[in-house]
Amino acid sequence: MKYYFSEIIPHLMASIRDITFVITDLSDVSEITPFVAWFAFGSRELPYKVLGIFFLISGSTKIYTLITAVMHIHNLPAYHVLAFLEIIFVYSFYRLLSAKKLDFVGISGLFVLYLANTGIQNINNTFNSNTWTLTVLLIMLIGLTHFYRIYRNEEDTTPLEKRPDFIMTTGWLIYASGSLFTYLMGTDILSGTADGFFKNAWIFECISNIIKNILICYGFWLTGKKCHRQYT
Repeated sequence: MKYYFSEIIPHLMASIRDITFVITDLSDVSEITPFVAWFAFGSRELPYKVLGIFFLISGSTKIYTLITAVMHIHNLPAYHVLAFLEIIFVYSFYRLLSAKKLDFVGISGLFVLYLANTGIQNINNTFNSNTWTLTVLLIMLIGLTHFYRIYRNEEDTTPLEKRPDFIMTTGWLIYASGSLFTYLMGTDILSGTADGFFKNAWIFECISNIIKNILICYGFWLTGKKCHRQYT
């Protein structure tokens, strides 16, 4: 019996690794689908346009990193830039929803904060887990703040399941909460070979990212339906 388990466990670990790699690739490719959804039937109002442009940038970057990873080309700085862009665009999206204008002071503060973070962790040789952890924590804060704003808004009686901002915020919160552990331990998870459960924990971020992209696509579809109702 001991011999049987000693033989089957290495195969099980290999299958976990292979599944993780497949889901990682799907997660990267799925990043472009919200842009396709916005371009095909999403609202052209400024907040949703900003979010659509972000997914064009992030989707293109994820596909670039996927290709360069296969080609064994160094791409870690691209992830650092993407973390900064993600929080800037998400913050701008929710600022446009709530205040109808961009907060350039807040954006400048985020720029200084992320620029200072580059001196704490080497973005060229290691995965910058500090930057990504900060990004998802800020997304959680922004998302929860928007949920509170929805709760306090008594004028909009639209059911929550038909509100694009609610659906999209749900997607962002699932992504942020599912990614937090992975980003906290990102440097350790990505060091060494992808063997064992801990070294494959990246799968949590990938699954939550896929769910986020699905919900964002649905949210863009709802914005198209809302605009159609307004003009018919």
